[in-house]
Amino acid sequence: MISSKLIEVITTLPDSACSIVTSAKGVAHVVNSWNSYIQIVDNKFLIPVGRMHKTEENLKENSTLLLTVSNREVQGLSYKGTGFLVKGKGSFAYSGKEYDTVKSRYSWARAALVIEPLSEEQTL
Repeated sequence: MISSKLIEVITTLPDSACSIVTSAKGVAHVVNSWNSYIQIVDNKFLIPVGRMHKTEENLKENSTLLLTVSNREVQGLSYKGTGFLVKGKGSFAYSGKEYDTVKSRYSWARAALVIEPLSEEQTL
């Protein structure tokens, strides 16, 4: 279950960058997106895909990924500002419910990155 604090980080203004880390053949790859692009549906994160070709390639070989999100305005563990590290399983959807949800909001999306969170850790 995605915690209410993590949802607050994703949905509170101002917008902030999120990072997605994948790995294949022992090499990590990082791509960035925006917190405001993340939609939460059925306890999954949906992120519109414009390019992300290396991410797509990596997930075909190794579906494990890391997602980091942060927000300076949300109360953290000790002070204002917090972030999360999410470990999950990722895949690309080119059709179906997840794709349609993303495409309806982001006409430029060629796919939806679907992340099933396995764990989350508040880091700040």
